Amino acid sequence: MKTVTRGIIAAMAGLAIIGDAFLLFVKPHLAQQSAAGGTALASGNSDSSSSDNSDNSSSASDSGLADGTYTGVATQNQYGEVQLQITISGGKITTITTLKAPSTGRSQQVNAQAIPALTERAITAQSSEIQFVSGATETSTAFVNSLQDAINQSLNAGK
Repeated sequence: MKTVTRGIIAAMAGLAIIGDAFLLFVKPHLAQQSAAGGTALASGNSDSSSSDNSDNSSSASDSGLADGTYTGVATQNQYGEVQLQITISGGKITTITTLKAPSTGRSQQVNAQAIPALTERAITAQSSEIQFVSGATETSTAFVNSLQDAINQSLNAGK
């Protein structure tokens, strides 16, 4: 019985490693390929002016982002959930608000440094394709997933 249990645990650990490898290596490359094909968020200057409606409506600019406020999915990692809300104005990401983030134990220290850095990188890049924060891989992955979900909502609202 112990051998079977150990086998099941080893198989589950192997699947977790495969899942992590996908998130760290395959998914970013897929996002780059999507960007090359024009389906991901394009960064660039927007010359169109539009009013800022705070809920998911309004006109979309050259970036394809519709002005409004969008809440990304709460993304679970081994320390807790990360959930973001973005505000799009003039077709650009203007603010990123962290609604949920792990805040117990060491996570509080890590996130106090990682979340502001990730937020700044995302606003600068106008994209979820950002460099992760060293020592905060779990938080960085969850941050990017929630951010991309909010961006996707904005892109879909602009259609």
